[in-house]
Amino acid sequence: MNKIALIADDSSTIRKFVGFALKSMGIRVVTASDGMDALEKLTSENFDIIITDLNMPHVDGYELITSIREIKHYKEIPIIILSSESGEEDKFKGLAIGANSYMIKPFDAKKLQYEVSKFLSE
Repeated sequence: MNKIALIADDSSTIRKFVGFALKSMGIRVVTASDGMDALEKLTSENFDIIITDLNMPHVDGYELITSIREIKHYKEIPIIILSSESGEEDKFKGLAIGANSYMIKPFDAKKLQYEVSKFLSE
């Protein structure tokens, strides 16, 4: 597939689980421990998709998504929010600022793989 994904989550367990699910699809994975780390990594690679949590220290998911959408190169990149926030308000806000999909933790790896393949096959 030769695609590369950025996973931003402050939980190392989630980063590993999501990374494993994507690597099994042939996607190369780069992980970030929070939004600030993710923003720094955006300058070092050409990512095809971003998966982010909302609740992270330093730069949260909302700030990360807003910043990503301000970067010309990443205006159209697919962004999937993977969050434990299950309220409609969080989902609406995330999608309104530029995320393409919203999934709630705990999540099913197959569903995540389906979402990712949907965006990367376009």
